[in-house]
Amino acid sequence: MAQLAVRGVFENGKIIPLEDISSQEPGNVMIVFLDDDQSRYQTKSWQTAEKQASEDYRSGNIKSASGVDEMFEEIEGQLDGD
Repeated sequence: MAQLAVRGVFENGKIIPLEDISSQEPGNVMIVFLDDDQSRYQTKSWQTAEKQASEDYRSGNIKSASGVDEMFEEIEGQLDGD
């Protein structure tokens, strides 16, 4: 089975998935307890942006920069309409 991340909660000693799990096949799992300050990663908007970024990366729809300065120049140029 391919790697799959599923949001869930831990209540009363049990882990409860908050999303459908696409496979019913037995397999290994890794359970990670997130700090409260990491809850922003579980918001719908973050998950949507993360999915889009992953799709862009897989399809090669990304840019590279030789360093941080070049990266910020590119971003600022887009904001200025260059």
